[in-house]
Amino acid sequence: MKLSDEKILRGLLSIYLLREMCIKPRYGYELNREVTEKIGVELPKGTVYVLLKNLKNKGLIENEGSCEEDHQKAVIYRITDKGHEFVKSHYQALRLARGMIDDILMTIDNNL
Repeated sequence: MKLSDEKILRGLLSIYLLREMCIKPRYGYELNREVTEKIGVELPKGTVYVLLKNLKNKGLIENEGSCEEDHQKAVIYRITDKGHEFVKSHYQALRLARGMIDDILMTIDNNL
């Protein structure tokens, strides 16, 4: 994956992580695995954890708890009310972006 592709995907990853936590609280490694499966490419090491830290610092997620797995602390993250509002506030922008992306992909498919 090219660096420019990574930048585009990173722009959506925070909202995607929040979306996953809307469904249920998640472990960081679980979120990392789900994102990797979704995009079909392994992200640079630590990418998801940096995003989780940023989301937590903004009050959009919080720790629900933790446990020890294989001698490492595994943290469970959950979305906050502020995080739910953040996702909802981006609904219209995401719909517009989806329309533009569909147009771009159609042009590429038809002309390249």
